[in-house]
Amino acid sequence: MEVINDFDLKKQADELGVSVWKTPSFLLIVMGVIIIVAMTAIYFISRKYDQPEILMGVESAVVVIILIIGNSIIRQVDGMARLNKLKTEFVSVASHQLRTPLSAIRWETELLLSKFGCGLNEKQCKSIETINTLATRMTRLVNDLLDVTRIDQGRLILRKEKVNMAEVVDEITESLLLLVKAKKLHLTVNKKNKKTLVMADKDKIKLVIENLLSNSIKYTADNGKIDINLIVRDGFLVFAIRDNGVGIPKEQQAQVFSKFFRSDNAVKYQTEGTGLGLYIAKNIVEQSGGRIWFQSIEEVGSDFSFSLPLA
Repeated sequence: MEVINDFDLKKQADELGVSVWKTPSFLLIVMGVIIIVAMTAIYFISRKYDQPEILMGVESAVVVIILIIGNSIIRQVDGMARLNKLKTEFVSVASHQLRTPLSAIRWETELLLSKFGCGLNEKQCKSIETINTLATRMTRLVNDLLDVTRIDQGRLILRKEKVNMAEVVDEITESLLLLVKAKKLHLTVNKKNKKTLVMADKDKIKLVIENLLSNSIKYTADNGKIDINLIVRDGFLVFAIRDNGVGIPKEQQAQVFSKFFRSDNAVKYQTEGTGLGLYIAKNIVEQSGGRIWFQSIEEVGSDFSFSLPLA
């Protein structure tokens, strides 16, 4: 199936933003056809002519043609790699430049509400709170883009230390408790295991758990159920979160950990999201020495799990 997808020329052209005849797969097919034709021609020529100079001339011509096509493929791949590097650098620079004004907006709105809130009427306070909420959302997006850039460039730095996962889970659930209560969800946390110390970057692992829990909250209907479990298994601590939400369509599950992916039913429910959270989570977990996996059935629910080595 992967081989078939690799030679889906129309899909590849759309993804790369080039015409079909410029895609590496098309050039590779052309090279293969030329090699087959050339080898067939050499076979018949060798049967008809005994002169070695003729065979050498034909073989030299074939080699030249192969080198020309190979050079075209290399130039196409090199051009796409350069464009990808420029895109990544642009996202990195733009994200860094956006962080400063967004932070200033948040500080100013928080200052207005904390020190001058008494002098504002209800409508004015509501407007300032809206600005602060939108600035916070934009800051989260910028941080996600920076993390993706670091991952793509191999610059994601993890400061590993002993982390108490039970405490981290408590912190995250406490921070999202208002959202849980707003949707009247039944949230249970089972952390009976005493061995909950892992080797990981605490801030990054908090980000992973926050992404998984916030996804469960967003995609679970009111009065739904979310279960969190910490399980020790074969030298690893497994964090598992199960919900009875909308689930993920089976035909789209292979793309779950891809950048900017959002399933059709997630878009249908008009929930907020960038499609970067699970991509970032997967890379953080794997660079921490663990792995992440899931099971999901549409309209039944999802079960996401990841493991980290015990300290």
